[in-house]
This record gives sequence, structure tokens and C-alpha cells, in this order.
Amino acid sequence: MIHTISKGNYSAQISELGAELKSFKNKNTEYMWDGNPDIWSGTAPVLFPIVGKLKNYEYYYDGKTYKMDQHGFARKQMFDVYEKKKEAISFILRSSDETKQIYPFDFELIIIFEIDNDILTVSYYVLNIGSNSMLFTIGSHPAFALQTKSCKLSDYYIEFDKKETTDCYRVDDGLLLNNTIPQFMNNEKIITLSNSIFDADALVFKNILSNLITIKNKVTGYNLSVKTGGAPHLGIWSKPGASYVCIEPWFGFADAVNTNGDLTQKEGMIRLEPEKRFITGYQIIV
Repeated sequence: MIHTISKGNYSAQISELGAELKSFKNKNTEYMWDGNPDIWSGTAPVLFPIVGKLKNYEYYYDGKTYKMDQHGFARKQMFDVYEKKKEAISFILRSSDETKQIYPFDFELIIIFEIDNDILTVSYYVLNIGSNSMLFTIGSHPAFALQTKSCKLSDYYIEFDKKETTDCYRVDDGLLLNNTIPQFMNNEKIITLSNSIFDADALVFKNILSNLITIKNKVTGYNLSVKTGGAPHLGIWSKPGASYVCIEPWFGFADAVNTNGDLTQKEGMIRLEPEKRFITGYQIIV
């Protein structure tokens, strides 16, 4: 089922499947990718309890081996509606016998969507309702529509709110390579898009300084920002030739090619103690 929230001229639609944002628009403009399954069926999946891919789709914890798909299972689960108002809606996913076959922790994941005209806020609450420490990562994967019929992809660029000096981690079959592109950004704020920039998969940046990432078009004046909620890592991705770009704030990232698969040693994991909660999220600002 799809739910709609709205305020003023702006509205958003969210599916109970994965609590996934499907639309954010005003009367004249749709800002989200349409999820064309011939290209990429996602629109804005939540990545939980892992971000990215596990080597061999598996990990080891407490003497057992578990299998899990890329980006975790939450995006493929039906969420329950927790509370709904005209301008906001919240969803909840609880651990179950099914989830514990692939992730042995007791949790609640609450996702709240709230619209305030041209700002959409997405909030994540992760609660450890078990008796043991809980290991997880969480991330966002919103895909934004680009109007490439009226302009070239190279007219678009990504602007960071702070100057960044950072390596770029590249991806091979979903896993992070050990060798990076050194100083992909060198005291810079701008990444210009091109038809070939995503030929080798996503651009992955660890420990960025910026909290606001903006997609701009130097010809049309298009301007859309993602406030990262303090997420330390960032992915930027699109299928080559597709008319969207994903701005992905992450707490965590994919396995490295040389990982040993031990969840307790996986880089970027969050440890949440019993009865504690972790809060993050992101905003879309147009």
C-alpha cells in the first residue's frame, strides 16, 4: 500500500514495502526517480542492517554463518504503519523469527517521514530490544530524477558544503577495492557528472566533512540538497546512462575484498547496547 503526506503544494508518497519513499513533488516537478524496473527498480531504499554487499553474501557471528543480501533485508520487508497524520507518517519493522534466521538480534526500526513544504525529513530510530549488544549499519539510498532531455548530464554537478580532500574508494562486484583514487577531491567542493563517471560503479567516500550535498545544473538552475544527518560516509551512484543520481549518506559501507567476514571486526559497524536507541536520518531540500 502507498501512503501520501502533504503540505502546501508539496506531497510525498511512501510504500509500506520497505518504508520506501516513492515520490516527492510539487505541483509541477517530481524530484524522485520513477523506479523503472528496466533500469533500476529502487527509488529510495533504506539500507539496514548492513550497508552495501557482504563478501560471498555472508558473515560470521558468535560461531555461526549467516547469509544476507546486499544492503540488508529491511528494504524487502513489509513495515507496519505506526502513526499517520496529514503531514507525517511513521512505519515500524520489528525483528521476527524470519529476520533472526539471517540477523540474530532483537530490534525495532522506526522510520518517520515528515513534510514541511519544500523540505522532506526522513528519520531513523534503531532500538535494541534484546539483551545483548547489537551490531548494525544503516544508510539511505535516495535516487533523484535528472532532466537530461533538456540538457546534458555534464551540465549537472555535485557540490559539497565544505571543501573536501578525500580519496575515492572504487567498487568491484559490490566490494570495496583496497586501492583508491588518491585525493579524488583535493580541497574541492565540486564533482562534475559525466556519461562515464559511474562506469566502474559507485563513488564511495569515507569520513567526509560535509553535511549538505547539493545537485545543481549550471544551465537550468536545478538545485536539490540532501542534508546527511551527520552520516560520516557517502556514496554517489547511478546506472551509466540513466537519468537519475543517488546521493547516499551512510553509517557503514560494503565489505572490502579482503575481509575475513567476522561481523565483530567489520569496519564501520555500530554497536548498540540493550535498551538503547540510535537516531539518524536525512533531509531532502528543494
